[in-house]
Amino acid sequence: MKLRYIEEPSLQFGTDQHICPKQGIYNYTPFDISNVRPEKITIGVIGKGESVDKVLEWIESCKAHIAGKESKNPHPTLFMNFCGFNKDIGFKSEVVYDDTYIRKINNGDFDAIIKSKANLEERIKEIAGLYLTEIKFLTKNKKPDVVICALGENFITYIQDSEVAPVDDEDEPDNDEDSDFSEEEISIKEQNFRRYLKAAAMQYNIPIQIVRDRIAKPTSEMQDTATIAWNFFTALYYKASGTPWALVRKDSAETTCYAGISFFKSRDKTTTQTSIAQIFNELGKGVILRGEEITLKKNDRTPHLSEEQAFNLLTQSLKEYYDAIKIFPKRLVLHKTSNFNEGEIYGFKQAAKNFHINQVDLVSIQQSDIRLYRFGGYPPMRGTHLHLSDQHHILYTRGSVPYYETYPGMYIPSALEIKLASYDESPNLICDEILALTKMNWNNTQFDRKFPITIECARNVGEILKYLSPTEEMQLKYSFYM
Repeated sequence: MKLRYIEEPSLQFGTDQHICPKQGIYNYTPFDISNVRPEKITIGVIGKGESVDKVLEWIESCKAHIAGKESKNPHPTLFMNFCGFNKDIGFKSEVVYDDTYIRKINNGDFDAIIKSKANLEERIKEIAGLYLTEIKFLTKNKKPDVVICALGENFITYIQDSEVAPVDDEDEPDNDEDSDFSEEEISIKEQNFRRYLKAAAMQYNIPIQIVRDRIAKPTSEMQDTATIAWNFFTALYYKASGTPWALVRKDSAETTCYAGISFFKSRDKTTTQTSIAQIFNELGKGVILRGEEITLKKNDRTPHLSEEQAFNLLTQSLKEYYDAIKIFPKRLVLHKTSNFNEGEIYGFKQAAKNFHINQVDLVSIQQSDIRLYRFGGYPPMRGTHLHLSDQHHILYTRGSVPYYETYPGMYIPSALEIKLASYDESPNLICDEILALTKMNWNNTQFDRKFPITIECARNVGEILKYLSPTEEMQLKYSFYM
């Protein structure tokens, strides 16, 4: 048993490296500053007139500096000021649009749906239909880079959508099992406006950004104004095909590819499918693929791929990856939230071998019940790594952060349990990479995420894919799912 501390991983930006996404963009520009990138982001905006006005007014205000939140924490990095989204500083990009890119939906159309006696799922589809009609118009006639869908607060309660609000629930206990929800709660959870709209909008080939109009005046339970701006514009930049930051590549000739697998049930709970998340390189470039339907074995609630399914899923993913990147990786790292069985191990390794990928790491990442303690009132440091054996490790991806000079969470953090089913790299390097991959979520600029993007992406993809039928075409880019 060994204990070590992993220094906070740096990220690569345009002109230098930094551990913090906000400071990196502010001081060193986005990663893709020297390449083809979105210097101008053309947006379309859809919603009720008052919601559209509030969102556009807020976007205009974000062109200028926004002061950070005042806090008892004396270190300014946790609630850093927003530099402004303009062509002169930070992102060095600007938002553009004109009246022809604004599509306002009549109040009466909303009111008729809200007052109807239709059930929740029908209301969701009808409200989404109002947006989809306008998304279709914009994509056929104007071709914006990103379409913003503004939602008013007066009908949020009718669509039962708790996921639209830009609040961070990362500290909440993680649980993937539906058994923790009543049947009524499961029904509401599955009838989700955000997921339905994102899935239905994929056919128009332009990413959408769903925004509640209260973003203009954040309430106390929301993030502060500067943080909201950082998160919104980082996501917008990425959805417009930008690369805000990248992992630091140790050797440009030795490309590593990361992938995550997550299982999801169909909405009627009758089948279990698998999604392989964005199989991507250190620059975040890659693809997403939908796997085959699987059958749970009797007396075993943990889903597993057959040897053939594992082989087929990774084979197709690597082919799509090559089509997008034009190179096969030298090394493959595969993350999964359940243990690998022998069939999966053999199937994945054979698929990799067929593409001459000789280094393969198969890693199971789960929440751990093991707790570590340190002297004083603060939890263990983020980056604390307990080596139990060569195949078994405990890693704190949440905890006290020296850069923030505090623990930025609300709840006692839990660690991740890392199990290496098969590996060719050093276990220490594998854990280093997991910590670094927690910083690759372009939807959030506070870098102490709990799960690596491989796992977060896999889960997000699965939640959206269950709203697509097997015959409907899915998008290969993660920007359509975030």
